Amino acid sequence: MEETKFAPNSPMTRAQLVTVLYRAAGSPEVTVTTNFEDLDVGAYYYNAVVWGNVTGVVNGTSDTTFSPNAYVTREQLATMLWRYDGSPAPSAGTVMDFPDLADLSDWATDAMTWAVDQKIVQGYNGTLIPREPAIRGQVAAMLWRYLGSPLWV
Repeated sequence: MEETKFAPNSPMTRAQLVTVLYRAAGSPEVTVTTNFEDLDVGAYYYNAVVWGNVTGVVNGTSDTTFSPNAYVTREQLATMLWRYDGSPAPSAGTVMDFPDLADLSDWATDAMTWAVDQKIVQGYNGTLIPREPAIRGQVAAMLWRYLGSPLWV
């Protein structure tokens, strides 16, 4: 958030998350534009959103909007990580035993199943809360699990 401030209990925006993934990919050069009308061309996130959309990591919230300042939900986060990883098939034996499983959007089912199978998503007090905003601390934990946590922790 700032040079010396992480704000782990603050929600993460869609623009912030795609920027993290873009930087993890090495910030590749972007030579195309986008049809999203709600992006500021000079914003820190612009190249990241264009890259994410071109590579299929992110979709818009409509054909012409990305909603960069909207909070990213936990199911959106799982979906973006899943796509970033190449959209692998989830394991057929994955147990999705969460009382709020019915709240999971159909479009996020494969991604969330994969994230649970990979232990990237471990639930929140026994629930998925898929449509709730992901807070920065949760995102950091999920990214840490996705990238491979060190064995000494």
